[in-house]
Amino acid sequence: MHATKPWYGEGLDFECTGCGDCCTGAPGHVWLTPDELRQMSSHLGLSVAEFSRRYTRRVGQRISLIEDRKSYDCVFLKDSKCSVYSVRPQQCRTFPWWPQNLDSPLAWQRAAADCEGMRTTTQRVAFEQIEDERQKQEVANAAYSEV
Repeated sequence: MHATKPWYGEGLDFECTGCGDCCTGAPGHVWLTPDELRQMSSHLGLSVAEFSRRYTRRVGQRISLIEDRKSYDCVFLKDSKCSVYSVRPQQCRTFPWWPQNLDSPLAWQRAAADCEGMRTTTQRVAFEQIEDERQKQEVANAAYSEV
């Protein structure tokens, strides 16, 4: 018996344009796993405690990066580029393949309203790659509460 593929079973069009819009806008959360917290701290030459004091906030049992207080941009967004790109969190690496964006075509369209790369038709991303990224984000989602 073959499992039925989800609505995006034929793949989806997406190509990151590097615009930085996914790092800006309305208030939100960029969750960190314990490993990401250590990696980012090390990358910046800070202790975990100092990195946490400068760049994170606790939200319930989770840790999130802080945002610019006026623009709500990610604290690491500089000149529309990620200043910690090589150690950016899994949440950033897997966008737009988050489970909530893949729930339905409508959920995808809503996310695409703020992402020009999701509205492009130049590059088709295969179902298998989408599933791999979605699963990575699900693992990260489970790890956020371990901080």
